[in-house]
Parts: sequence; C-alpha cells; structure tokens
Amino acid sequence: MQTRELYVSLFAKKVETPEEFINQITDANHLFYAAAREYVAEILSRDTSWQWLSYRVDDFGNEVEKIVAKKVQKWLFRAILQVGKMPICNVESTIKWLFNRMISEYKNLFDERSRNYLNIAKSDNELKLQVLKKMEE
Repeated sequence: MQTRELYVSLFAKKVETPEEFINQITDANHLFYAAAREYVAEILSRDTSWQWLSYRVDDFGNEVEKIVAKKVQKWLFRAILQVGKMPICNVESTIKWLFNRMISEYKNLFDERSRNYLNIAKSDNELKLQVLKKMEE
C-alpha cells in the first residue's frame, strides 16, 4: 500500500467532514505534515530531476508547513465558492488533494516565479563565506 493511501485512511477515520480536517491542519504541528514529509520524499525520490529535494525534505519542511497552514483556509473558502481546485465532496479526496498539493509547495520553493522562492545557490554561497570568515579568525 502506498504511503498516501495509508495516511488518507488513518486521517479520514478521525474526522467527519473535510472542513473539520482543514481546521485541524491550520496548526503547522499537526501530524498531517509529518505524514506529508514522508509522502513527498517518496514521490520526489522517483523523479530524477527532483531527487535531490527528496533528501532535503526535512530541511525545508518547516517553511512549507507554515506556508500551507496559512493557505488551507483560503483554499477551503475558494472551494466553497466553487472557484478553487480543492475537492470538498468527501474527506478522502480532500486529504489526497492536500498530499499532492504538498509536493507542489515543496517544488514551488525552488521555482523562480513563486512568491516563496528560495535561491539555494545564493544561501550556499553565503554559508561558505561565513565559514571562511570563521576560519580566518
């Protein structure tokens, strides 16, 4: 059984409605995010162009979880208005959609067009400069 299917069935048993689940995951410390990290790492490891990120999911997890925790209420509101893409017809489909959305959020961190873009090359160079300064002292 794939990781996502296992977690979807476990989370679906604990809530009655998609709205209830979404209200729970507005807390960035919800267990959904730990499960999503595992699922994201599993999926990204299959794609050679994103395999490097599968090894660093935990490094960027807190950032992505904060972003998603802020966005879920907006997604729910848009779904209720029927202008969003999140399905709210049943709990299982909502949770599956959120798991897949987590993959996109991780990828968006490294897309220059994204508002939350992280320039990892720039930060690596800054870290190298800091290390060299420490070594000189």
